[in-house]
Amino acid sequence: MIAFLYPGQGSQFVGMCMDFYFHFDKARKLLDEANEILGINITRIMFNGPDQELKETKNAQVAIFLHSMVVSSLLFEEGIVPNYIAGHSLGEHSALVIAGVISLGDGLKLIRLRGELMTEAGIHSPGKMAAIIGLSFDRVNEICKNVSSNNVIVNIANHNTSSQVVVSGESEGVRNVCEIAINSGAKRVVFLPVSGAFHSSLMEEAQQSFQNVLENIKIREPEFPIVTNTSAEVIFKKEKIKEELRNTMLSPVRWFESMQRMYELGIDTFVEVGPGKILKGLLLEIDRKRKVFSTFDVKQFHYTMKGLKS
Repeated sequence: MIAFLYPGQGSQFVGMCMDFYFHFDKARKLLDEANEILGINITRIMFNGPDQELKETKNAQVAIFLHSMVVSSLLFEEGIVPNYIAGHSLGEHSALVIAGVISLGDGLKLIRLRGELMTEAGIHSPGKMAAIIGLSFDRVNEICKNVSSNNVIVNIANHNTSSQVVVSGESEGVRNVCEIAINSGAKRVVFLPVSGAFHSSLMEEAQQSFQNVLENIKIREPEFPIVTNTSAEVIFKKEKIKEELRNTMLSPVRWFESMQRMYELGIDTFVEVGPGKILKGLLLEIDRKRKVFSTFDVKQFHYTMKGLKS
């Protein structure tokens, strides 16, 4: 069985999707339509940068989403259909569009809004995120609880692998957690180049504003089962999806558990649908026995197609 996985923020790169644009009419049409819907030349930013402009949350999230939409449409055209799908943070919204839960047009507008709201939240309630490598989830969670007991906001944002956990919150709290983590045996910590403390209570205002807009968006039953970020469970019904969407900016991404759930379901082949190969790296760290393919450029796409059809 096969699963499509959709990447989140951080997977963008200057030049992303440009070769798809010039190789495939379907890609060119989709990206040109996106420019019209958004009222901005997002492809100019995707193709030419500069890097700092592409990294801006409002641009990066839309760019990653569009790359994922392009590749998904090409996979479907080749007859490659997933048994299950999942997305990492932002990627879960891409997965919902691919599953038919939200229309492409609504999804594009929502992603742009999401990026803008999260950027604003990062200005009004500044914070940091950092990846801690080499400590267990339980130990990092214990450190976060100890630090946050001093009225400082900090919590686990992503549980990526058995030894990679991302924390998020107020700058002081994140720095304190990282210092204690290093002293507790963590191999290293990496501060992430993002505009805010995503997946923490500092995103509460952004989540509420996003939810207000979501109330007017048509939500449909998914065409493919989705393994969700917040529960690591399989969702088949739109009512459960609505619950999921209420907390996506605030709740931790339980990626490690989500992938374990997919293994239990019998998934043996994964395709990272979009830019970069971050999810591929995480998967290979979790279990090197599974087949994992990337689609970050046309060359990789063709390699993936050959592998999936062999």
